[in-house]
Amino acid sequence: MIAALVLGALFGVFVPSVGAKLSFLSTIFAHAIKMVVMPLILLSVTVGTYRAGMQRGSLGKTALLSIAFFIVATVVAAALGLGLNFLFHPGVGASMTETAAMPKNLAGSVDWIQFLVDLVPANIVSALASGNSVPVLVFGVLLGSALAAVHDKAGPFVAVLDSALAALFKMTEWVVAFSPVAIFAALAGLLASKGVSALMPLLKLLGVAYLGMAILAILLTLIVKSTGLSARAVIKHVSEPLILAFTTRSSEITYPLHLKKLTEMGVPSTVASTILPLSYIFNRDGAVLYTALAVGYLADVYHLTWSWPLVVTIIVMTTIMIDGAANVPSGAVVAITVILAAIGLPAEAVLLILGIDAFFDMGRTALNVYASTVATAVALRVSGEPLQPAVEQDRSLMARA
Repeated sequence: MIAALVLGALFGVFVPSVGAKLSFLSTIFAHAIKMVVMPLILLSVTVGTYRAGMQRGSLGKTALLSIAFFIVATVVAAALGLGLNFLFHPGVGASMTETAAMPKNLAGSVDWIQFLVDLVPANIVSALASGNSVPVLVFGVLLGSALAAVHDKAGPFVAVLDSALAALFKMTEWVVAFSPVAIFAALAGLLASKGVSALMPLLKLLGVAYLGMAILAILLTLIVKSTGLSARAVIKHVSEPLILAFTTRSSEITYPLHLKKLTEMGVPSTVASTILPLSYIFNRDGAVLYTALAVGYLADVYHLTWSWPLVVTIIVMTTIMIDGAANVPSGAVVAITVILAAIGLPAEAVLLILGIDAFFDMGRTALNVYASTVATAVALRVSGEPLQPAVEQDRSLMARA
């Protein structure tokens, strides 16, 4: 994967004509992952909820405390993004030149009533086909809970689900074996289409964004250490999902491999299969940090006068909007435009930074995946469950930092 990352960058910069023609390989890989990701979410959540339900209530406590952790982590990420903007002010004196066009059919806001309605799928097959993970997650939790309630009759069906889940993990292995080629093609195509020169006008903002991501990654690593796990061993186990997230810029593509690596690490399926999907939707710390920083940057570009009410508004709206826009097309752009309108700036201001959003997206997607790893480690500590015996032979994982 690392070799593919380097080679892809070299091809994209020095042989862009070739790099641009290779993007179809990453598209094939994305289709293969999407082929398994929705069934995998449904089956893993259903089986995990069933097993947790048989333990009489431990899942509910773990999920509630995990959601509390999500809220705290996202608020900290938003505050960090805005704080770095105040420290470096990358938007002061920045160019007002638009870098891209607004995406077509961009939603003007998040319809919260529709968001709540969509939590309950009218047709689970339709939800699976459309790739809408939130209603699939809800259906999986309800189905798993119902199976636990009728556990005397659930055994044969759960055995079928277990077999199907094992088969999906095997399919994931086959698909992931193709990932170095996909990483190479994705990065080569990105750099061929955007070019390094596109970074120059917004290089300061890009640098501040990655500094913030590094700081937040360190804070998250300290949280891993506080759970009693070795941060080095945890990062080693999830290094492949992190590289895949950085290159493909898609959490959805990363999910199957991430879930597999966590279970291999020894995280019980009852924890990994329920907390990880929740975290992918409601704990996107990288996206939150970037959104707060981007809004602060654009506020400086437009010479907006700062005040405490404005700061609080940006932090609160960023925390809420990123979660609500999780399943909206171009969700991050929608979140930024809604926040800009709320603080009195034109939605079109986002065009000043949209042209190189892909380069920001690489780092924030990888950070989202790492934040989900940390959330799962916290959930493991809250649940009180030990690492699975099959993996406890890796003693380094339990080494205290």
